[in-house]
Amino acid sequence: MKKLFLAVFAVIGMATAANAADMAVKARPLPPPAPIFSWTGFYIGAHVGGAWFDKDWFVPLTPINIAGGCAGCPAPAGGHNASSWLAGGQIGFNYQTGMWVLGVEADGSWTDLNGSNVNPQAPFLRNNSKTDAIGTFAGRVGIAANQALFYVKGGGAVANDRFFTSFVAPPGLVPQSVDDTRWGWMVGVGIEYAFTPNWSVKAEYNYLDFGTFRETVQPTGVVAALPFQYDVRQRMDLVKVGLNYRFGWAGPVVAKY
Repeated sequence: MKKLFLAVFAVIGMATAANAADMAVKARPLPPPAPIFSWTGFYIGAHVGGAWFDKDWFVPLTPINIAGGCAGCPAPAGGHNASSWLAGGQIGFNYQTGMWVLGVEADGSWTDLNGSNVNPQAPFLRNNSKTDAIGTFAGRVGIAANQALFYVKGGGAVANDRFFTSFVAPPGLVPQSVDDTRWGWMVGVGIEYAFTPNWSVKAEYNYLDFGTFRETVQPTGVVAALPFQYDVRQRMDLVKVGLNYRFGWAGPVVAKY
């Protein structure tokens, strides 16, 4: 009898073990896939920073200058530089494909750049330049590392300028002046970091080149004067730090396993 019970228990144990081996083992659920940040979408923002310009003046030999009494034309008229604050806003759009981010951006800035020098051809006169507004329109190409974006940009630039002459003595008296909108090109480089899904901060450097253009300063009427022409070479450097708000197009991309 004892042997019979042992045999029955042995058969039951073997059947239980076989049944347990045949049962499917439930796999642990995988953790939810981590979202990958996407730069795609429209954005608006604001920036502050600094601006610098370099302007070289040259007196060309033209009929207007001969009539104005320029006996020594053509000749250099000196140059000057200036630095000031910068503040403004930007608007743009990004599209991300893989690690590449393509985009366009337009920005406008107010500033207060003023520079002058004594004209070596007429030591009683100062040449003066003033820039109070700057704009850029550029394409951007960047490489994204999740929430960090490294980019370069390039396109067009525009500046609202004033060019005028003033007497050394009495100082401040302006016999000739002209307002002009100058167009040129720009290149830049920057880095942007998204600290939330919609907000990001950026820092960038821009170089703007407006080439050499002929400016005709006109009499202001305060004293007897004639029109006169200068060829003005203009370049600018801008440094900006900014804050952007991005209107995400489709939200974060989810990684697939």
